[in-house]
Amino acid sequence: MANNHEQSMFPFILGSLLLFLIGVIGTVLLPFYDASMQEPNINADARNYDFNTAEYRGRQIYIREGCHTCHTQYVRPVKADTALGPVTVPQDYYYDKPHLLGSVRTGSDLMWVGARWNEEWHRRHLLNPREMLPGSIMPRYDYLSDAELDDLITYLMSLKPASQAQGR
Repeated sequence: MANNHEQSMFPFILGSLLLFLIGVIGTVLLPFYDASMQEPNINADARNYDFNTAEYRGRQIYIREGCHTCHTQYVRPVKADTALGPVTVPQDYYYDKPHLLGSVRTGSDLMWVGARWNEEWHRRHLLNPREMLPGSIMPRYDYLSDAELDDLITYLMSLKPASQAQGR
């Protein structure tokens, strides 16, 4: 009796594996054959920082301080993200190494944060987050040197759509 039951499960297991395989092919393999996803766009070009620029150094500070563990840089095509700016596309990240997409949004998304706040707001927020956003759980970065703080702010201000980054 149990043997008949096990035999009847085989089509369901095979079907589940087949659906999983189709999902993997559709979301992982097919994008590699889309030529448009293998080229940088104007946003990627704007975020392709030259070595030893304030933006590059600021990005290194962003990584060193672990900002990416609480903040994403990925605007999703969902209603909750409509106020954050344009939905991001894979081409936006062409030059990002390492990628800083993030997976947990403890803090706000920072993909286009340079278009939402000005330098003074970032400075005051980094030095005392609760002054700018009461109840914020973000730590203070008042231990950064003035040069490090300037570089980090320059990096954050560079995070904006390329159309708004002209004239920097």
